Amino acid sequence: MSLTSPERGYLLERIDYDSGAIEGVAAALATLVDHAGDARVALDNIHNGLEGRGRAITTVTGLAGRLSQRVQPTATTIGRIADVLRGYADAVTSHARIANDLIDEIESAHAALQVAEDAAADARAQQDALSADATWVAVAGAASAVDDADGDLDARRGALGELWSRWESAYRCWDDAYGAALAALVTASGTTDDPGIRMAISSLAHADAPAEVAAIWASLSPQEQQELFERHPGFIGNLEGVPYPVRFDANRAVYDRTVNGMPYGEPLDGQLRQLGEELGPEFVGELLMFYPFEQPQATAAVMYGAAVTRDASGRIVGDPLAGTTNVSTLVGGMFSSLDDLSAWGESARNLNRFADAYGGTGTRSVSIAWYGYDSPNLLTEHTMGSATEGAARLTDALRGLDNEMGAGVTSTVIGHSYGSTTAFLAVGGADGATGVDRLVAVGSAGVPDGYHAGWTGDDPMDYSGVEVYASRAPGDIVARYGEWSSFGHGTDPAEIPGAIRFESDGGTAPSLRGTPEDVARTPGHAAHDGGNTIWGWWEEDNGYLSRDAESFRNIANIVAKGEVLQ
Repeated sequence: MSLTSPERGYLLERIDYDSGAIEGVAAALATLVDHAGDARVALDNIHNGLEGRGRAITTVTGLAGRLSQRVQPTATTIGRIADVLRGYADAVTSHARIANDLIDEIESAHAALQVAEDAAADARAQQDALSADATWVAVAGAASAVDDADGDLDARRGALGELWSRWESAYRCWDDAYGAALAALVTASGTTDDPGIRMAISSLAHADAPAEVAAIWASLSPQEQQELFERHPGFIGNLEGVPYPVRFDANRAVYDRTVNGMPYGEPLDGQLRQLGEELGPEFVGELLMFYPFEQPQATAAVMYGAAVTRDASGRIVGDPLAGTTNVSTLVGGMFSSLDDLSAWGESARNLNRFADAYGGTGTRSVSIAWYGYDSPNLLTEHTMGSATEGAARLTDALRGLDNEMGAGVTSTVIGHSYGSTTAFLAVGGADGATGVDRLVAVGSAGVPDGYHAGWTGDDPMDYSGVEVYASRAPGDIVARYGEWSSFGHGTDPAEIPGAIRFESDGGTAPSLRGTPEDVARTPGHAAHDGGNTIWGWWEEDNGYLSRDAESFRNIANIVAKGEVLQ
């Protein structure tokens, strides 16, 4: 596993930042504030100095005055955001750069310490191996070797400790600046005046784990929780550790507000409409995560199967996840986006139905269609860039899921194509447990191999305590090409020690009633429709995750029972 700092247990990781870009955005916002000031001057001149009489003149001057009043608070908010970004850019330059520059030194010092420890152990072993009649020269030489080795060991420990101290200090300063910037952005509008609410926002923004967020949230009064919900739904709706029912309602409020601002242009408008269908009464999905304006593509996560009951005001009452026995997270690969939500949502709902049927009485399944990262294209699929970004987010989401659902619920992550690359890195490369019990790869483009240190670290992936399942259709040349041509994800998941292969080439499988029925062969690489191409529009209902494909039925049985179909 990766190294962690000795005092606070921070993961030794490179802080990804672009201070120039941050400063550029701050400068652009400052320019916008200046333009807003110019606009106010012009509007005030119209309001106070436009000559003439009549209804048209009165209407124009009145409108100019109202617009001038509206511009001011918006410009003030933008100015605050610019100030926050400048402050964060300064902190990044001051602290993140120092922390990043120390990483190579720490890794080298750690390796040198291991060499020194081995040398000290060898010196003691040679001293202990001396016979009782050894000469005084041999005894003195062995003792001197032990002293020298111990002295070198102490020096190495001291050097590493000093480097860790410097790195941890810089990392802590950056982490504090990040939390402060997040809290400041949440309150940038200036509408939250209550000191208790400001303190709650700061505490939530600085929390390092879902359990810590959950504890802070539980400590708030109902009135404070309600104020946070009403004023900052986008903040709490995406915060791991806030109870899922609250996040469902908060993200739904953000969605409604976002839709009211349409149009934005394609593809976002189409994605928002499709998302609305999935959240509607026919499919009853719940919005677990929502960043509509994230670039280069909008991100979201939709949960299916939650038994939601709402009161007269529309707020969720009770626990919609009570009695859940298993939860599945579906991760798409290359070219996946919210444009695909209809197909992935159908797979998630079908997975719940078949897992419940296969598991029998007492089985209750929920599934999440997760679109939390910028999926790769043909040019970037060979690298680990998208997977590295997506894995960090997915790891956080899985830990939040584990905190919400508890140890009694079985968690399965299912990745298709490059989605398996992201999913396996999120679980196998995580520092500490994620709560995932089963990893399933279909049509995998290869999973991290630990060979390319720049992408996956020097240490191999760690899947301890996780059951691994994998399937590739016999004719899936796209997946194999993705593995063979990769830089950092060149491992077939089926070759991971202990991994279990399952079939995707057709045959029979149990129906919802338990009786055998014919199921489809997956001829190529598609998740839902298609032959052995990326799109494969001429074939339907035979992809790895189509409900009547053999691979899908195997996945449903894995989710329900932890075993493949025989």
